Amino acid sequence: TGANLTRARLFDADLSGVEMSRANLIGADLSGADLSGVDLSRASLSRADLSGADLSRASLTRAGLIGADLTGVVGADLTGAVLE
Repeated sequence: TGANLTRARLFDADLSGVEMSRANLIGADLSGADLSGVDLSRASLSRADLSGADLSRASLTRAGLIGADLTGVVGADLTGAVLE
């Protein structure tokens, strides 16, 4: 979608199944969010707070996660994600 959600406050949000490919989520607070089944392919998530988020069945292919907080993330398949 390419949405600009830089520094958005989406903590504890239910975003399950949402299309967020190519979204700019740099510095966003997604802590505790339900991101199950979300398409985050090619999304920019650098420095985002994903602590405690549910990433079950989420697509993270080529998603930029440099500096993201992944503490306690549930169900994440980081295959193809950019971590450094």
